[in-house]
Amino acid sequence: MSTIRNKKRMLGLTALVASLGIALAGCAAASEAEGNASQPSSNTADSGALEAAYAGVVGTAPSDPVTVPDGISAWIVSCGQSQTTCSTPSEAAAEAAEAIGWKSNICDGQLNPNGWSNCIRQGVAASADVIFVIGQDCSSFQGPLAEAKEAGIMTIGVGANDCDVTGGEPLYTGITQQMEGMDNEAWWTKLGELQAQWLIGQTEGDTKVLEVTFSEALFGKWSSAGLNSVLDECDTCEVVGTLQLGNQDAASGAMAQKLSSALLQAGDANAIAVPIDGWFMAGLSQAIESSQRSDELAVIGAFGQRSNIDLIEAGQGQDASVAFSMQWNGWSGVDAALRLMDKQEIQPSGIGLQVVDAKTNLPEKGEEFSYNPQIDFKQAYLAAWGKQ
Repeated sequence: MSTIRNKKRMLGLTALVASLGIALAGCAAASEAEGNASQPSSNTADSGALEAAYAGVVGTAPSDPVTVPDGISAWIVSCGQSQTTCSTPSEAAAEAAEAIGWKSNICDGQLNPNGWSNCIRQGVAASADVIFVIGQDCSSFQGPLAEAKEAGIMTIGVGANDCDVTGGEPLYTGITQQMEGMDNEAWWTKLGELQAQWLIGQTEGDTKVLEVTFSEALFGKWSSAGLNSVLDECDTCEVVGTLQLGNQDAASGAMAQKLSSALLQAGDANAIAVPIDGWFMAGLSQAIESSQRSDELAVIGAFGQRSNIDLIEAGQGQDASVAFSMQWNGWSGVDAALRLMDKQEIQPSGIGLQVVDAKTNLPEKGEEFSYNPQIDFKQAYLAAWGKQ
């Protein structure tokens, strides 16, 4: 962990609050905490920025019972098994399917539309009963989804968006929803807001961000909007550079070099926001460490994989993540399919968001990230499915 941030921790929370009060004058924090109606909607200093980021939003898994049919074949399309942000929910969906006696198969989409399309078509050819597509929007493979629909195969977008979001016709049979009262756009926007709140707190409001963006899925656009909405309300915050990365950069190994170049161009940056934790393993962590500026940079990602939590704990190029349970995401896809098969509406999964760093919300060594308070979503689902 950086020398700068270590010194902040040694000062303790009281000193941090006081320093924020000086540095963030006029800098709004987008906290959800309720306040007096006569006060500004966001605290100017914001001593609550870090607290709001750490608290995040937390939900609970569905509890309404649902019937589990036998003899179902599940085909799971991973966005790319080389990325833990794809492999973890894919393997969790397989685990959930097998827990209720279904057969399952994971197909590696290899981080590109052709791979995703081929995997969907393989599921159709295998006469699967349900195809789960992990983390990819309908617009990338409309033809294969239409073929599945024509074949009478249920398709579930897990952490994905249907084509009607961009003005087309819906092609998924159903998509998962994370939190009650929040559609996908609101949920991902919240993720970006939490990133900004943590960065503001860590830099005492003098926040100069190098923003890494992702345009190949809607969630990248939405999380970026959330990040920038909070930064825009802060008089002493700004984005001093942007770097657009994508799946091909991860597949080709180009990420480290591209971030190294961006860091040279954004010499005054003291913060980095990254939309996908898996990218740190694809070269970003290495680039930050090699820059000789790691001690000067507050770096936050998103998704909260165990491998990234290890990086955070060791201070190796990543300092924080807006974490959510990717395993829960996979299980929520199976629950969505079950409810549609049982003629029910898909229920919100309850998957929330919390910032984890080396000081706060850090799980036990070797354990996956868990919400505070801890939620046993697997047991909740198995109870709803009548499998306890």
